[in-house]
Amino acid sequence: MLKPVEKQRVAEEVAEQLRGLILGGQYPPGSKLPPERELSKRLRVNRASLREALKKLEHLGLVRIRQGDGTRVQNFMETGGIELVQHLLPLAGGKPELIRDLLEFRRIFGREIARLAAGRSQKDGDGLGKLRVLADRADTVTGALELFDLDFDFYVAIAQMSGNQVMLLLINTVRDGVRGFMPLLANLAAPGDTVRKHHRDLITAIEGGDVNGAGKIADDYLRMGAELASRMSGGKPELQPLPLHAPD
Repeated sequence: MLKPVEKQRVAEEVAEQLRGLILGGQYPPGSKLPPERELSKRLRVNRASLREALKKLEHLGLVRIRQGDGTRVQNFMETGGIELVQHLLPLAGGKPELIRDLLEFRRIFGREIARLAAGRSQKDGDGLGKLRVLADRADTVTGALELFDLDFDFYVAIAQMSGNQVMLLLINTVRDGVRGFMPLLANLAAPGDTVRKHHRDLITAIEGGDVNGAGKIADDYLRMGAELASRMSGGKPELQPLPLHAPD
C-alpha cells in the first residue's frame, strides 16, 4: 500500500515505495502504474518529485514511460541490471530461490576470479600480501557473521587481483547488496576451520600460479553453500559451466 512520504528525499522515497511494489509483484509486467495525478495525490508529493522518481525506476529497467501511454511496468528479468540484486534481497525471506541463485553466482564467479588471479599472480605481489593479511585476521575471528564478512572481503581481494574490471564492479555491486543480509547468508557458510584452511590453500595455489588448482579449490569450497541453499529452496538441476581458458 502506498504511504505519504516526508519532504526530505522525496523522489528517493517515492522510487523506493514503487520499486518495492513492482519487485514484490503488486504491479506485474505489462500493467500500468496509476496516472501521475492519482499517484501524486496518494503519495502527497508534487508532480516534479514524482516524475523524478519514475525516471529512477526507468533507469533501473522497471518501467517504461511513454507519452500518451502512461508508465508501464517492464519485465525486469529482461530489462534490469545487476544493481537490482540489492533491491531484491529484502524479498529473499519469501523467495529462498534468490539466495540459492546468489550463491550459485558466487560459486561460478569465485572459481573464475581465482583462476584469473592465479594466472596473473606474478604481477601482483601487493595482492598476495593483502590476501595473507585477511587470512591472518581470519585466524583471530570466532564469530560466524564476522568470519563470513571477512571471507567475502577475501574474494573481493581476489577479484582485484584478477585484473578484470567488469568482474570487480560486479562483485562490488553484489557485496553492497548483501551487507544487510549477512546473518541469513552466514547460516549457509562453512565451519570456521574449513574457511581458514581454504584461505591458506587458495593463497598457495594463486601464489604458485596454479590456475586449475586455484579454480578447483574455490569451486569445491563455494559449492557447499550453493548446494545447501539449493536444498533449502527445493533444489534444481545444478549447472556445471565450462571454466575459462587459463589466462596468458
